[in-house]
Amino acid sequence: MMKMTIHEEVVEAVILKKTPYKENDMILHIYSHEYGKMSVMARGIRKMTSKNARGCQEMMLSELTIALKKGMSTLIKATPLDYFRHIEENLESEIVGQYILEYFYRYIEDNQPLEKEYRMLYEALHALDLGYPPLLVYLLFNVFILEHNGVSLDVDGCVLCGSPQVVSISLEDGGFLCSKHIGHHQPYSQDILKAFRHIHKIPITAIDHLHISSSAIQVLVPLMESLIEEYTGIQLKTSRFIHQIV
Repeated sequence: MMKMTIHEEVVEAVILKKTPYKENDMILHIYSHEYGKMSVMARGIRKMTSKNARGCQEMMLSELTIALKKGMSTLIKATPLDYFRHIEENLESEIVGQYILEYFYRYIEDNQPLEKEYRMLYEALHALDLGYPPLLVYLLFNVFILEHNGVSLDVDGCVLCGSPQVVSISLEDGGFLCSKHIGHHQPYSQDILKAFRHIHKIPITAIDHLHISSSAIQVLVPLMESLIEEYTGIQLKTSRFIHQIV
């Protein structure tokens, strides 16, 4: 973090959302490494002559020089660092990218910077930009949502007895079930159970180590949606577009 003057800071930030303000201005909703989620007034960036406009696009990593104030800070300069331009070339990647941005905009608290949150935001967008399967990134991001809301699932064995010989997943009990405790729950193949465990154990920075078939992903996506609904109650507008690509 580099100080320009007493009131200016240079921050690295992802642009989550832009809100038009007055005739030529925008309010930038950003998540910065240094200050977490915050809003910044970007004056004049809707003008054709604005030099800052190219560094203030949604779903972009930028270096922002900000005049820090109580309440609404003001943008001085914006320089693009990473456009994540390949995300827009793939509709599924763009939908998942918008899902990620919406969660950060709506459910991450203001002015509480956390390294884990920033890394997840950047690494998820970076994975989409590199061309990893969008729905795999979506699954990993939803594991983050569960953890962010204090939900920890038991994926090491049967949630009721600890047996490593698992055959099903219980939303109500919060983890795997063995054949003895399966009850009315749907049995799953070992491929699905293994994939479910791996998305909870392997971080997005190690996405290269995740080898999950598209058929397994198709099964896990609605299961994950049910987990999010069951444990967090979070509803994102972009979820309806996820349904279209499953």
